[in-house]
Amino acid sequence: MLGHDSLAAAVNVSQGIGGRFSVSNTAAQAAYFNQSRRWNWGVIGGQMPYLSGGFQGSVGNVNGVPSLIDRTVLFRQTERSGAGVLAYPFSRARRVEFQGGMSQISFDQIVQTQAYSLRTGQLIYDQTETTSLQDSLTLGTISAALVFDTSNFGATSPVAGARYRFEAAPTFGSVRYTSLLADYRRYLMPISFYTFAIRGLHYGRYGSGGQDERLYPLFVGYPNLVRGYGVYSFDPNECIPTVTSSCPAFDRLIGSRVLVGNIEFRFPLLRPFGVTQAMYGPLPLELAFFADGGVAWNRGEKPSFFGGDRRGVSIVGVASRANLLGFAIGEFDFSRPLQRQGRGWIFQFNLAPGF
Repeated sequence: MLGHDSLAAAVNVSQGIGGRFSVSNTAAQAAYFNQSRRWNWGVIGGQMPYLSGGFQGSVGNVNGVPSLIDRTVLFRQTERSGAGVLAYPFSRARRVEFQGGMSQISFDQIVQTQAYSLRTGQLIYDQTETTSLQDSLTLGTISAALVFDTSNFGATSPVAGARYRFEAAPTFGSVRYTSLLADYRRYLMPISFYTFAIRGLHYGRYGSGGQDERLYPLFVGYPNLVRGYGVYSFDPNECIPTVTSSCPAFDRLIGSRVLVGNIEFRFPLLRPFGVTQAMYGPLPLELAFFADGGVAWNRGEKPSFFGGDRRGVSIVGVASRANLLGFAIGEFDFSRPLQRQGRGWIFQFNLAPGF
């Protein structure tokens, strides 16, 4: 409808601790792109929060009542940025992209303290406090990327073709480091309407500032990376403190570098039952069986399959996606984490297309 112009907007609303809504937990992005000439240009801006944290448990007196005290501590890094983009397509499938912009990063700590009476088991204290940890950072970034895309998108996710993006992005200002991204995706359709989707992704911060303490670690438990390990899905019972970690089950998900692998077998939900000969039938629904895996590590460490000590996480499950009137794509997934003892199937809902 806009001809050579493209306009995009995305919003991801996440609940905070205790189900409370906060604008700071909301991710939003808007972009404009002009493709009227061979050199394409555009602008992009938005806000992106990143969460990590842990749990603490103790026994004490609250208002004179012997109590079990649970404390959830979250660290939130919120990035607000704006940038200009320049791209040159070599063909309909391959292009190079250049980007330059500025960003501001703020740092908050969110602490929820809950106390349960040891006599009655009732919740007798519940308080959440948010504090700023330090001054915000101001950073400048330039990047160059090689992009390839021959994928064909179905009603809820790509169903054929391939996509990849290789990118390097030096950052300067309050902190100096270089971000490297390698993202490859392949969609195989051996039989009409049935797709095997495969993705391998690595993202890391390299250089002297890659592990600056003011930059919170990367997290592999986001639902668009490894499902079933979301920050809000953990509870104190899963955390057994050690000498080096307050919650090893959670700390294994964070680092300055991440590697993620995903595989899905996806198909239109109604197709196998002969409801219709059309691809999706009367409702644009997709069913997918998936397996996700990921590992996070820091400088000087290696993943276990490269001979190091950092062990990854994995999960299997089933997901259903629905095209919500062309406005958004909703995903419901039931997953079984393989490295979370005592946890059964986990349900998640996410507004996002398949990878």
